[in-house]
Parts: sequence; structure tokens; C-alpha cells
Amino acid sequence: MKLIRDPIHGYIEVPDKLLRIVSSPLFQRLRYIKQTALAYMVYPGMNHTRFEHSLGVMYLSMEFFKYIKANSSLDFPLPEHEFIELIGATAMLHDIGHLPFSHTFENALFVAKRVYGLNVFEKDKKTHVILGTKLIEEGFSSELERSFKDLGDPVKFISRVLMETPSNSEEKLANLIISNFIDADRSDYLLRDSYYAGVGYGRFDIERLKRFLLFENGMLTVMNKALPIVEQFLLARMYMFQNVYFHNVVGLYNAILSQAIAHLLRDGYISVPETPEEFLYFVDNIIFSNLLKVRKELTNALMYRQGFKRIKIDPSIECIRFLDSMRDEIYEDMRVSDGLFVYHEFNDVPYREEKDEAVYILSPHGVERLKQVSPLIRSLSEIRKVVFGYHEGAEKLGRKYERILSDCESGKEDA
Repeated sequence: MKLIRDPIHGYIEVPDKLLRIVSSPLFQRLRYIKQTALAYMVYPGMNHTRFEHSLGVMYLSMEFFKYIKANSSLDFPLPEHEFIELIGATAMLHDIGHLPFSHTFENALFVAKRVYGLNVFEKDKKTHVILGTKLIEEGFSSELERSFKDLGDPVKFISRVLMETPSNSEEKLANLIISNFIDADRSDYLLRDSYYAGVGYGRFDIERLKRFLLFENGMLTVMNKALPIVEQFLLARMYMFQNVYFHNVVGLYNAILSQAIAHLLRDGYISVPETPEEFLYFVDNIIFSNLLKVRKELTNALMYRQGFKRIKIDPSIECIRFLDSMRDEIYEDMRVSDGLFVYHEFNDVPYREEKDEAVYILSPHGVERLKQVSPLIRSLSEIRKVVFGYHEGAEKLGRKYERILSDCESGKEDA
């Protein structure tokens, strides 16, 4: 076992089996992938990486299981000690497929496909998950099979959990611990991102929350006495999206970075890696080392925050729906401007309940869905924002969209 000092969780204990994963070059690569892309352009402290986040998710997933086991009547055939470490390995590898600058690269793939017509692999926010499962199968299978030889097929276990296609109760529990409305992944990034941004929005009582989790009848459930913490968690997530992740200037620079990456893909300077060997060096620095190969307006914006302006009109939901109807025109203007006019969409649902998807609360009346017991959570709604920006060299397009947004806000778009 190794102790790692962490600013969020204190000491993180890494079991010997998982140390071999931590030491692998493919996992060490995550030290060079920023967790929140260009958020540091607004919040200078946000230079943390997927490496420490992945360790944090590993730690919390094992903590969650420890308390779930104590609070529940689990009847799994797998040895408990082995199973908890397999959950830790799964959590540790959940972001292994991220490309440079994390989700911004996924957005760049969308821009490359939709705006510039490139034939690139793009599955929205699932891109890194699909690439990650392939990477696990090709780059970690022998190590995982050696470490967890008594647990059947650990590679298939991890792949099914990360792809959210569990085939049994053990996989379903692991999936719910790592990827759910209240999970180890979101718990770590809210606390970690809030800390490095220097804001209080993402804080909640993780120590109390994890102690009141249980798993019954295939449902991850929170005891009623922890309901205020569940509400605090979901509100923290909403505030972080509204104020940090969806900050207009953060969105502007991530949109510019998406254009730069799309240009590098278009012009053949980079391509999405296909083998573990190609992944090893495909990190943030590969983008910055190629910035001089894109037009200088994009380079100067990303290096020195020069040249681009944001249209300072935050459209209403009604206007955003109107903009949806002219999306093809927006994309065409982006293409014609060759990256000097940018458009970026933000979208998140803090909490929803569909079919079997819900946070379950163990109340005096039995197991109930969260919205049944929390008027506060019933009031949460979808967050949608858009950002328009333009370089001084595309001022004509900038004025066009300033007029469109002004007319929309004043109700003239129907005229």
C-alpha cells in the first residue's frame, strides 16, 4: 500500500494491486491532461489534472462501498476484499480515454465534424468512455487479469461498468457508485474543482453523505437523515455549472481552443490516437506545441487572451430556442470565418428522474424517489446557455449576431 497526500481527501491509500496501474505510463499520462481545460483563463488556480481526479474517484468509490457494505445486506459471490479493489481499479480508469483538454477536445471533434465536415470519431461526451474501454482492453488487460485472476473477467467487468451496461448486481452496484446522480466521480470533481477555482459553490458534507448510503433491491439509496446533504450536493453541482463550468469567458476560450484543435485535425497535424502507444504522448502539450501551425488569431487568443470579443448579451431560454432554428446558419458562419467567429453551447440537467434513474431516499414510508420528498429538488430545471465570440477580423459577423440577439431579446425576431 502507498499513501498519497491529497488536498481534498487528506491521505489516499492505494492498495498494492492498484499501484501497478498508477505506475503504468498510460495512467501517468493523465498528469498532462487538464481536468477543466481552459477554465484557468478565468480561474488561474484551475491547473489540476485528470491524474489527481482519478485517484480521488478511486478513493471515494472504495469509501462508498465500505459504508454501503456496512449498511446493506449484500450477498455477492465475489470476495469482499478483492471486489472493493476491483471497484477502485474501475474508478481509477474511468477517465483513462480522455484526450487533450478533456471535454473540450470532444467538443472540438463535434466542430470538426459538424462545421468542417471531417470524418472523425465523435460520440459527444461518451467519446472518452468508448476510447477508454478500448484502451483498457488493449493496454491494461494483462495486468488486470493477473491482479484479479480470482474474479472471472475483470476487463469485461470494468468495460460494462464504464459503458453503463451492467450484467449483474455486482456490476450494477459498481456502476451506481462511480456514475450516478450522487456518485464518487461527481463528488470528487465538485470538491476538487471548487477548491482549485477558489470558490465555495462545490462544497458539501461528503463525510456525512458516504456514511448513509445503502444498496437494496438493486437501488443505491440514501438514508432520510442525509436528505439535506443530497440537496446540498445537487445544489453545489448546479452552482458549479452556472458559475464556473458555464462561465461565459471560460466558454469563449474553450470554443476558440475547439476551433484550433479542429483546424489541426483538418490540416492533418494531429489525429485521434488508435493504439496505446499513440495515446501515450497525446496530451495537452501536443496541442500547444502545434499552435503555431494554426492561424495566428487563434494562437494569440489562446496564449495571450488577445483579439477576441464576447457578445455581452446573455439570451433568454426563448432566444436560445430561436437560435436552435438557425443552427445551420451559425455553423456556416463559423466555417466561412475559419474560426474567427465562434459559438458555444452549454447544457446540463442538475437532476432528472426517468424510468429507473433517480436518487432513492429511505424514508419512514419506505424507499421513495428524491422528488417525492424534496420540494427544493423539484424546483431544479435544465441549465442552458450560449456564448458568441468573434475576432476583430470578423467584426461584421459579430455585429450580425449582436443584432440577432438584441432583436430576439426585444421580441423582434417574429416580425
